[in-house]
Amino acid sequence: MFAGRYLWWNMIAAMAYVFFAVYFYYVSWLAIRVSGCAAVAGSCGALETQLNAVVRPYGLVACGVLVLATGIMRVRFLRMSPLWGLAFFVWFGSSADFFLNFGDLWFARTPMETILAGLPIETCFLAALVFFLCFPIELYKKSPEGGLRVMYFVAGFTASYSFSFTIANSPQVLSYVRLVTGSEDLVIQVARLQDDMRRLLGLGQPGPLPVVVALAVFIAALSYLLWIRKQPGGASSALPA
Repeated sequence: MFAGRYLWWNMIAAMAYVFFAVYFYYVSWLAIRVSGCAAVAGSCGALETQLNAVVRPYGLVACGVLVLATGIMRVRFLRMSPLWGLAFFVWFGSSADFFLNFGDLWFARTPMETILAGLPIETCFLAALVFFLCFPIELYKKSPEGGLRVMYFVAGFTASYSFSFTIANSPQVLSYVRLVTGSEDLVIQVARLQDDMRRLLGLGQPGPLPVVVALAVFIAALSYLLWIRKQPGGASSALPA
């Protein structure tokens, strides 16, 4: 998938998300009343409820699937490592609850500061990668050398650190293992593995500080790669396979 097409599909997903998350309530309310259904005794109230309880969530899910699918296609087109696809899945999964609940918090008049305080840091990683992939990085040379190649590995390492940190701290992992395998012994082993990963990835620091630092390094590395590609003789910003 070329950069222009990838950018186009992500813009469609973003606009559709805003519609379903915020404006769908207004559209369903207006449609019921303009059609005259609200003036007729019957199931109009149930229809409006069903639109908001069924159609709206499916619309939000479709937006997320579009972002995820186009991201995976873009990664494959650039022949990047499959680990970037795994990063997409992990970051997308960690961000799903926030995006699904954003509209409800908006209508509850929750202050934007409070809403953004609940923004998962994985969403920032996801947004940075999507923004990076929107550039036509496939049009440049694909054999970085020396210090530039180090930047590729820095970006890949911080991304790997991020989704490993997420897996280590996600309580949903145990639920998925229990659901898929039905083995409590395996759940206990995975829980122990998560504990070991938390100690290793925490670097002796409490809270999310290490992953915040990783985010800053990740964004800096991608920004440098986008900047250097415009320089004379600049190498491609496509990450190595």
